[in-house]
Amino acid sequence: MTTPRLDDMINLVATLHPDGDPLERLTEAVVQADRLGELSDHLVGHFVDQARRAGATWTDIGRSMGVSKQAAQKRFVPKEEPMDWGPFSRFTDLARQVVVGSRGEAMAAGHRYIGTEHVLIALIAVHKGLASQALIAQGITEEQIRAAVKVAAPYTDEKITEDIPFTPRVRKVLELAVREALRLEHNFIGTEHVLLGLLAEADGVGAQVLKGLGVNTEALEHYIVAKLSELLRERQGE
Repeated sequence: MTTPRLDDMINLVATLHPDGDPLERLTEAVVQADRLGELSDHLVGHFVDQARRAGATWTDIGRSMGVSKQAAQKRFVPKEEPMDWGPFSRFTDLARQVVVGSRGEAMAAGHRYIGTEHVLIALIAVHKGLASQALIAQGITEEQIRAAVKVAAPYTDEKITEDIPFTPRVRKVLELAVREALRLEHNFIGTEHVLLGLLAEADGVGAQVLKGLGVNTEALEHYIVAKLSELLRERQGE
């Protein structure tokens, strides 16, 4: 494995800012340093997730990481507390619409939580988002998703007026969305990354609904990458 050399990183910053403004270069250096730290966190997180799916206990995971069980859980188990938007500052406006919309969907369903199923409905309901377009390209409609969610998580007549929390699975989906963006080398998190994160959190109701509707994850990602490449070419041609 090749570890980035200091000279390489210095040259990268200089290349990105050829005019030589020292403050712009300093800002870029901070961004790149943060990115390297984020990559390391998600690298470890990826294999923690794999170990958990393979049946490893938190004690096993902590031992492999050289930390206590409690330290491993504290780092990687989503917490039920107010959402910290710091790690999600790169979410696009449309991705934020999905997060806000999921709350509305949960309240409309009479649910006292915001689950992956509500995120899924919000994803396809934001029609300008690439996630919605990718699902529709596979023949999956908003009506189908809403009907399937009602079966998987029946609606109630309860009127929800107070604030409701995101479930730990939704927090994991948002974390995985960041990981998907890093994996694809994107410096933003759009609705498409949230969708890929939702599918990566395979045990959630949202992912199970899509699986039941016959979604093809590989084709979905291929569509997303092709569309983003097309948009990039169009912008460069302006």
